[in-house]
Amino acid sequence: MTTGNDRFNELMDSLRLARDLRKAKPEDSDKVAIALSLKLNQSLFTVDIKDSAKNLLDTVQAKIDERIADVCGADRSKEQIEKKCAESVDFRFFVDVALRAKRKINDLIEYVTDDEPDDLALELVEFVLEALDEYNSVIVNDDVIPLIKRGVYSSDITEALKVWSVSRAEMGGDERFWHGELESRKGVLERLLGGHAVLLRSEFHAGATDISGAGSIRADFAYLNKSRNISLIEIKAPDTNLLGSKYRGTYPLSKDLSGAVSQVLIQRSELMLNYYMKRAQSPEVFEVFAPRCFLIVGDLSSISGDRDKLRAFEVQRQAVASHVSIVTFDELYEQFSSFNLMDGLPL
Repeated sequence: MTTGNDRFNELMDSLRLARDLRKAKPEDSDKVAIALSLKLNQSLFTVDIKDSAKNLLDTVQAKIDERIADVCGADRSKEQIEKKCAESVDFRFFVDVALRAKRKINDLIEYVTDDEPDDLALELVEFVLEALDEYNSVIVNDDVIPLIKRGVYSSDITEALKVWSVSRAEMGGDERFWHGELESRKGVLERLLGGHAVLLRSEFHAGATDISGAGSIRADFAYLNKSRNISLIEIKAPDTNLLGSKYRGTYPLSKDLSGAVSQVLIQRSELMLNYYMKRAQSPEVFEVFAPRCFLIVGDLSSISGDRDKLRAFEVQRQAVASHVSIVTFDELYEQFSSFNLMDGLPL
């Protein structure tokens, strides 16, 4: 059950997001509707129309200045602005809308100053604003929010694939970097798990402590599916060797990879032994109906040119697949890219 503190924190997060929706991340999707409603709400008009209108005017002018600076740079002359309007339909539309808004708000300020509307007129304003707020809520939730969510998620997809493309060589041996990257990219691991999943904890302690306690037996990530069944995910760096030295015509799994398989199996064993204690101390409900284990390790392209190595790796990977699913980093990102139809970035 959501507590009062949880609701307060969600509201505060939505207020911060309302100041700049461009900062929205996929995990903020449930807060976007509230943030947008707060951003569009103009209930303060019923308290002081003139001051509220002046605040709106200041906001519009700030938006104009910011957009012109982004598009025109240091040269903000009338000639430069007209040139950019001719080059960009989006910029021209923004300028037209913003100037119309300024004129209408100034007209409103002038009207209120000159005519001093009575209580009946203010009551009408209140009714109109309330009706428009409710109407906007319907439109926002039905049409706008799905578009924003898709846009936010699409942007995060592009960024995730860009990080892999750019950083795979430079950061290939930095396990901590990839842990942080995968922790911040919810969709990548969600796709690995087959769909929507909830992060129970990063650095999940599976031994005889609570889920955040000290101990050496811990998984990099613990995720929950819709049935609350837990999945453990262990990661090793992309530069980790997949295979060891040749042995009698074939190649065994590398020491690091075979050790990682053993590691994640021990994590699952410890979790099942300590389940009741961990479940009692966990803030989230989780189950161990059939814990799944995943190991993200290495780069398949490192052996892709050698058929014998590929066969050796695949045979041994499938041999342990019923216990641990082994996925290489390039496979992980290729799977993520293909699922989201993002074909523009090299993998």
